[in-house]
Amino acid sequence: MAFTPKACSLFLVVLLGVCIQLNGAQHVPGARCKCPGTIMHTQEIIDDFEIIEKTHYCDTTEIIVTLAEDGARRCLNPAGRKAKFFVNCWNRINKDDKQKKRCLKRKAE
Repeated sequence: MAFTPKACSLFLVVLLGVCIQLNGAQHVPGARCKCPGTIMHTQEIIDDFEIIEKTHYCDTTEIIVTLAEDGARRCLNPAGRKAKFFVNCWNRINKDDKQKKRCLKRKAE
């Protein structure tokens, strides 16, 4: 059973259209962020922090802190004072993981 060139071309165009629709349907802004929800601040002692900058799959900067008491991870709202402090300090140390403790020793109140 042979297909005519016209039928093959039509099939490929339809297949391409379906692929484009499926690819576009998979992108939901913010769907792949690590932080589904955030808090404005925490009174607990912070042992570590991680800054994840905006990417093509998450449209917000994420600030994830690890609490000293139980190792729980919390996401800070980027608009909060403590989150802004960590982002500014992170930029000041040129995003050097080895110097992160300097940011943790300073008061972020």
